Amino acid sequence: MPFRRLIFWLHLTAGIAAGVVIFIMSVTGMVLAFEKEIIAWGERDARYVIVPTGTPRLNLDDLLKRLREKQPGARPSTIALDSDPNAAVVVSLGRTNMLYINPYTGAVRDEGAKSVRALMQTMLEWHRFLGGNTERRALGKAITGVCNAAFLFLAASGLYMWWPRQWTKAALRAIGLMN
Repeated sequence: MPFRRLIFWLHLTAGIAAGVVIFIMSVTGMVLAFEKEIIAWGERDARYVIVPTGTPRLNLDDLLKRLREKQPGARPSTIALDSDPNAAVVVSLGRTNMLYINPYTGAVRDEGAKSVRALMQTMLEWHRFLGGNTERRALGKAITGVCNAAFLFLAASGLYMWWPRQWTKAALRAIGLMN
């Protein structure tokens, strides 16, 4: 079998085998690229408060005191204050848990969009581990790694098959490099 034909069949087989996994990784990667925007859209109602007239903002100690009253075991990892007077104070409790505190009243709101955050976590698991749970993550990670290597092979072998055997005017015209 000629070398070019062997490369063609290897290219076709790798493309079919890795195509599904690469498609899943592409779609989930595209969604994850807009994760912050999607979560902000899902939590748009929880992120904003109505500013009461004549009421000053509470200081950070008072806000944390109200948070501990509502959730005694809460250990905030980050606190985000916004200069926008209509923005709630965002307190994150790890990567996936967020609470919103009204900076004027100290009222603590639960997460705004648990279902959106759960969807983003699912997208992350599918992107990295093909949706595998903790026992199957290693297998999913290995499959995605092999498919990424196959994608690299597809790019190189596709270029090789596209490359003309002889650089003639007819060959250049066939690939669109000459009129």
